[in-house]
Amino acid sequence: MQDYEFIKVFEKYFMLEKHLDLEVPIKKLLNELSIDYSENSVTKLKSMLEKAFNSLKVFPETLPVLEDLKKNYKLGLITNTFYQSFRKLEQNFRVSEIFDVILKSYETKILKPDPKIFEIMIRKLNVNKEGALMIGDSLQDDVQAAENFGIKGILVDRKGKYPNHINRIESLEQLKEFI
Repeated sequence: MQDYEFIKVFEKYFMLEKHLDLEVPIKKLLNELSIDYSENSVTKLKSMLEKAFNSLKVFPETLPVLEDLKKNYKLGLITNTFYQSFRKLEQNFRVSEIFDVILKSYETKILKPDPKIFEIMIRKLNVNKEGALMIGDSLQDDVQAAENFGIKGILVDRKGKYPNHINRIESLEQLKEFI
């Protein structure tokens, strides 16, 4: 199984429902992958996931850039996420103050790259495709999916994996070049 395929399977079990207990999607994922497991291994995986989303960090330029954009633009957030992870993000950062619309996969029951999620965002923000811009760190799920829908996409390529991609930035501070 390739990395992208695994990510999609993971998202299917963790990000399409609001799970209050991560053991449920962990067991479903392990069953899908035909991996034998013990309750102890499920507990360890749950602990690893909790540790990961408890250590979420935001890049230093993110909040200043978003606050500056908010002065002149409507901002929307489309996120493939799971409940516990996004809850931590909301607790630690002013997400709901910054974004006019937030579409979480576990609430919408839709994962990017499904074009329906872009349609919902356009409608909720009351903007047209031509005036919208999708900024994301996944070439396939964010940028190409948005472009296939008719929205211009900008790739945030912090690790330089796609140096030849035309609409590419390495830091959100470079967004000024596209606006």
